Amino acid sequence: MNATFQSSSHGRLHVHTLQTKKYKTATLWLVLERPLSADDVTEVALLPRILLRGTERYKTPEALMQAFDALYGAGISGVAGKHGDLQTVEFHVQFADETYLPGHPRVLDEVVQLLADVFLRPAAESERFNETGVEVEKDLHRQRIENLVNDKAAYAGDRTLALMCKEEPFGVPRMGYADRVGSITPAGLYKKYREILRDATVHLYAVGNFTKEHFDSVALRAFASLTEMRSAAVETDVFMSSSNPAPKAAVTIVEQMDVQQGVLCVGLRSSVFYKDDMYPALLVYNGILGGFPHSKLFVNVREKASLAYYASSRMFGLKGVLLIQSGIQIDHYEQAKAIILEQIRAMETEITEEERSFTIQGLINQYLLSDDQPLTDAMMDVYARMGGKKRSVDALIEAVQAVTIQDVQAVARTIWVDTIYFLRDEEGKRHA
Repeated sequence: MNATFQSSSHGRLHVHTLQTKKYKTATLWLVLERPLSADDVTEVALLPRILLRGTERYKTPEALMQAFDALYGAGISGVAGKHGDLQTVEFHVQFADETYLPGHPRVLDEVVQLLADVFLRPAAESERFNETGVEVEKDLHRQRIENLVNDKAAYAGDRTLALMCKEEPFGVPRMGYADRVGSITPAGLYKKYREILRDATVHLYAVGNFTKEHFDSVALRAFASLTEMRSAAVETDVFMSSSNPAPKAAVTIVEQMDVQQGVLCVGLRSSVFYKDDMYPALLVYNGILGGFPHSKLFVNVREKASLAYYASSRMFGLKGVLLIQSGIQIDHYEQAKAIILEQIRAMETEITEEERSFTIQGLINQYLLSDDQPLTDAMMDVYARMGGKKRSVDALIEAVQAVTIQDVQAVARTIWVDTIYFLRDEEGKRHA
C-alpha cells in the first residue's frame, strides 16, 4: 500500500486520515501517548476498561455497546499498550463504510461522536467513577495480571525484560502490578484520568472511504473540548531512549517455580535502533538467529541437539533489545545455554546465503500479510514518531531485500548478551 496519512494538528488533537476504497469497513484508532512509569502504570492500564463502562449519555456498559451496535454493527475495544518507553491508552473502532449502506446514513459522524464521548465524557459523578464498576474492573484487572504467570513462556519473557531493564521505563510491565490494584479508588482513578486528559499526546487515526477535509470537520466537532484544552503535553519522541546502557558482563538469574519444564531466556542489546540505517539488517539478523523455522536457534537447539521444545528470538526495535526464548528440560540447561550462546557468536562469521535469502523472503511475506490490515500504516506512523524515522511497508521490503551477509555480520558486532534468565522447578540447586 503506497498511500500515506494526511495529518493535521488542532490544539491537543492530532488527526491522521488515510482515504482508501480498499476496505468495506472503516477504522478509527485513538491513541493517547505518555511516558511509562512504575508509579501509575497500574492505574493507567485500568482506564480503558473503566472508560468503556459508560458515558454521560449511555451510563452502562450494555447501553454503550448497544449504541455502537445500533450503528450497523459498529464495535469498540480498548487496551493499554507499551511501545518502547511509552505507555498508550488505545481505543479501536470498526464500522461499516456508509457508502455501501442503503440511503448512505451518516454513520461516520455518529461513531466519531460516540468515541469522543467515551474519551471526553465518561460516566462519573462528583469527580469519581462509579464505585461498583471500579471494583468489578479492579478484580478483573488483578486476575489478568495474576493469570500471566500461567503462561510460563510469556511470564519468563516478561521477567527477563523486567530484570534486564529494571532501571528503564521499558522494564515496567504493560498491565502494572497486582499488589497495587487494591489501593486504586474511584476518586483517585478519576483524578488520574483528568491528569492524562491534560497531559497526554492524543492522536486519532482514520482509515476509510472519506476525505481528510470531511473527517477533520467531523472529528473537530466531536473533540471540540479537547482541541480547545490548554496543553501540558510534551511531544512523545522526547521520551524515547536512543541508546542502550554500556556493555557489561552478562548477568545470570535463576528463579524457581512449580514447573515441569524449564524456560531459558537470553536478553540481548544492540546499539542499532529503529531510526538507524542498519535497522533493516537488524531485522534480518533476528530472522536468521531465531525468527523462522530455518533459523539457527530452531535448527541447532531444537532439531539437531533435541534440547528444546521451542527456540526462537524476537526483537523490540524501539529499544534495540532482542529476546531469545527456549523451552527445555530442566537438566538440559547448561547444554542448551552453550548452544544458544554459540549461535549468537556464529552470527558474526557463519551466515549462509540460504539463511539470508530464506529470511528476507520470510520477512517480505510477513510485511505483505500485514499490509492487508487497515491499521498497519497507522502503526508505522506511530513508530515513525516514536522511533525517529518514517518508514513504510514498501520501503522496509526494499531495504531488507538489499541487506547483505556483511551487513548482518556488522550488526552482529553491535550486539551483546545482557541477561541470562532460567525459570526452573523448585527442587535442586538454586543456582544453575
